Amino acid sequence: MSKPELSQASGRGTGGTPPKPAYERIADEYARQIHNGSLHPGSALPSQSEMAERYGVSEIVIREAIRLLKSRGLVRTVPRRGSFVAEQLPDNHGALPQEPVGEIERIRATPDPILRARLATELSTQYQIRLAELSSIRQAAIEDAYTAGLTATEIAQHLGLTKSRISQIRHPKV
Repeated sequence: MSKPELSQASGRGTGGTPPKPAYERIADEYARQIHNGSLHPGSALPSQSEMAERYGVSEIVIREAIRLLKSRGLVRTVPRRGSFVAEQLPDNHGALPQEPVGEIERIRATPDPILRARLATELSTQYQIRLAELSSIRQAAIEDAYTAGLTATEIAQHLGLTKSRISQIRHPKV
């Protein structure tokens, strides 16, 4: 069985922007299959090891792709059973408000203090989840850079970190 093409060019944005990371291209491929009906609600995705072999990437990359699909509301995971296409597909794919400042002002303007506290907690929780996802994406990208042969110092320079902050980069598990 041949590997699906995940060319760097397919991940290019407009104006010569850098290519999308492998996990994002893989997630986009599965999202297309879900949206076009090739993968039906409730159907199982291949195992992480099968996906890694199919795309020629590590299981870490596949885990990130699955996390991205979960954050979009397209799949659910069941421990020790695998990943499955969500039964109900969201309209907004779990997107955060486009105008966080406007959302904060709306919460501040809420007269009921209990409701205001609840709304603030909900928005805070949504952003905490997104921050955790971004941290995970960052780590996967760093691991991709290691795989590509960059050193911790080179990665830190690309991230704009000073030498004293290189320790922020977690080395991938081998």
